[in-house]
Amino acid sequence: MDRGVIAAPGIIRPLEQGFVMERSISREELRYYILYWDKVVIPGNNLVYIAVPEEEELIASQAIARPRVQFQGTYQGSQVTDAILGCQALVAERLVQDKTVDWVLHQVGDSLALPPNFVSQRDTIRVALANTLPVPDAEVPVQEILKFKQNRKGELVELHDSIDELYFEVLNSPDKGLATKKAVLRFQSAIQNINKTSHERFKKTRKYDLSVELNLNGKDIIAGASAGALIGFFGGGFAIPITAAIGAVVPMIKINAKASYTFEPAKENSKLSYIANASREEIVK
Repeated sequence: MDRGVIAAPGIIRPLEQGFVMERSISREELRYYILYWDKVVIPGNNLVYIAVPEEEELIASQAIARPRVQFQGTYQGSQVTDAILGCQALVAERLVQDKTVDWVLHQVGDSLALPPNFVSQRDTIRVALANTLPVPDAEVPVQEILKFKQNRKGELVELHDSIDELYFEVLNSPDKGLATKKAVLRFQSAIQNINKTSHERFKKTRKYDLSVELNLNGKDIIAGASAGALIGFFGGGFAIPITAAIGAVVPMIKINAKASYTFEPAKENSKLSYIANASREEIVK
């Protein structure tokens, strides 16, 4: 099954009467999306269109798609903010129903920014993979990224499968001795492989964090365990260092549970939403 990501074009902070556009997503962040997902959709709209770097080239090479949501009427103040945030949510609402592609909603930053009518409070476990995913430098040509992705498809599929297995393990076998589990060892091996091939191919990379909100109210929860019990088990949070680093940064699996606001249209899915950040340290070959 292909894996698809519905990404925001920038980092947007809503205000009471408007919004702050911190920046558009960077060239490096685009390379992160293009490398790790089969399909990359970055919605726009007809009110305030946020372009992304190298947009024409990326669309022409089919590395990304930029569907544009058409809003009708007059918008003011917070309505404009909700429309800008809502275009990603509207496209994601439709795509997450497509079971032929594993679609996820994704934003860069520390928290999810969506209009109020697209979020609900749910019990979740957040699994954060810190300092794990190598991403080539922004100067690497897009075609080189696409070629690398095609040539290393096996390693990338193995990485995604190992991440899914890790999430399933967290949901279904709550255990703070997780470091010895088969799922963690498979993930560690997959990270070692993708680090090795990336380090051989690219002069400079940066490690990225990937966090996912796992649904404790959905059908995939462990039989016989309540969401409340898992909130209590993981509520204090804990981290597992993994020995898969090339360079100075140390990969970590961080897990904690709490009630949080997340993407309502994905309420039946096991994976509700993703956020990512780049580490501060670059790895130089």
